[in-house]
Amino acid sequence: MGIKGLTHLLSENAPKCMKEHEMKTLFGRKVAVDASMSLYQFLIAVRQKDGEMLTNDQGETTSHLMGTFYRTIRMVENGIKPCFVFDGRPPELKSGVLAKRFERNGSVERVVPYE
Repeated sequence: MGIKGLTHLLSENAPKCMKEHEMKTLFGRKVAVDASMSLYQFLIAVRQKDGEMLTNDQGETTSHLMGTFYRTIRMVENGIKPCFVFDGRPPELKSGVLAKRFERNGSVERVVPYE
């Protein structure tokens, strides 16, 4: 779920730790992709002309699939070997924060700590 304000903190205190690269500079490299973040990003960003999410014939959302598909093609065309990383369950320490979030958003999901 990320660390709120991390980019700002790093850019202020260690500006040389973050670098932007053109995709072609990563040719031949294996690159880890935060799969959860990418899927969420595409759910938010990829829309039809009318502003609605992309869906299949059954009405199921496919924005995240199309975005991931086209980004992966672009990476492979540029000689990049993507490795999609799916993080596991959140640490027990975060269960309180998640419970508050679900409560605030009206979600019925339960936060189950590690057993």
